[in-house]
Amino acid sequence: MLNEIISYHRYMVELLLAIAILNIILPFVLKKNLKKMILWTRIGYFAFWMFWAMSAFSGLILFMFTGMALTFSVWVMLVASVFLGLLDGYRAIKIKRLWTQGLDASRFSFLILLIEVFIIISVTVVATKAY
Repeated sequence: MLNEIISYHRYMVELLLAIAILNIILPFVLKKNLKKMILWTRIGYFAFWMFWAMSAFSGLILFMFTGMALTFSVWVMLVASVFLGLLDGYRAIKIKRLWTQGLDASRFSFLILLIEVFIIISVTVVATKAY
């Protein structure tokens, strides 16, 4: 049972990483068609938040099921989870402002998503080294 919970959490984190990478690529692929880019960017927001929530929830279930103490790796995962949520919320608000002003938000979105990908990979490395 424990291995199933760990693998489910790992899969959710991997899917979160895949969605973040897909969100990096999509604006550059759809740059010619603004309506499609906005539509798929919004879908990307929802997908990111869906997998973010599932990753956080499965991590919480894993933490409670194992009865672990609050170790350094658990604290890193908690802080990274909150920071990812804040960072993506900031990205959504800033991109909406840029779009309403008629400006291109691709570079800003790329930078924030690159930071998110780096955080996800770094936390994964820290968490797996602890075990």
